[in-house]
Amino acid sequence: MKKILFPTDFSDNALHASLYAAMLANRLDAEIVILNVYSMPIFTEFQVPYSDENFYLYGKKEAEDNLKEFVTKFIQKTHFSKKQINELIRYGDTADNIVETANNIHADMIVIGTKGASNILDKWLGTNAQKVMENAKCPVWIIPNETEINFPKTILYAADFKEDEEDAMNKILTIAKPLEATCKVIHIHEYVEMNINHEVQHMVSSLEDTFEDDDVTFKNLNRGDVVKGLETYLSTTKPDVLAMAIHEKSLLNKIFITSVSEHFVYEGKLPMLTFRK
Repeated sequence: MKKILFPTDFSDNALHASLYAAMLANRLDAEIVILNVYSMPIFTEFQVPYSDENFYLYGKKEAEDNLKEFVTKFIQKTHFSKKQINELIRYGDTADNIVETANNIHADMIVIGTKGASNILDKWLGTNAQKVMENAKCPVWIIPNETEINFPKTILYAADFKEDEEDAMNKILTIAKPLEATCKVIHIHEYVEMNINHEVQHMVSSLEDTFEDDDVTFKNLNRGDVVKGLETYLSTTKPDVLAMAIHEKSLLNKIFITSVSEHFVYEGKLPMLTFRK
């Protein structure tokens, strides 16, 4: 874990999330690539440039100036070494450029801030954090504006028991171990059939055997409603991070997983860690 991509829109929310990125980078001894994606700026009738090229150059210059100012604030607040920071400017769609840049620089993880969805339109279109989470190949940390910046000691993985959970656990432990964080696994389901409950318990037992030498605990609960059950469990156990896997095996699974993850991206106040399964 040597390279962290941190996208910023220069907002106070982004500056808040950058503190979390710095905290992770310090523990992992990683560099931070701070990225801003800009589009055409908004002009008054007295500021309109004479050509499309001037539009582009004006927007780029404005982004460069704002990024320089943001990095200065970031260093002042975190005391992060300037040598461990790279700055990038990209033009176009925000989420697409974040994912593409992460791939191009071989980022080990992305840390992105979010203020959730402020209205129905936001929820329909999806926030940039949600889009990045769904398309990034590397793990994504999503940091809500209201969360406290505390070093993660406990990561709670909300397992759906779809596809390969052993592979998912190995991916989480790859992140948790360098952070010296405890990993807890919770599976909340709505099953009532005895044979399905038996299969789930068998999977839990198998995972417990596989990871008996690691700092991992497993729990299986029948709560009827997954989101409400998970919210209740979060309020009771108070983990530092909520982890979820993103996958697209079937349309039904995609709709279900997206609905759960979207809820916690939009409404949650806990840092989220998402990864591809």
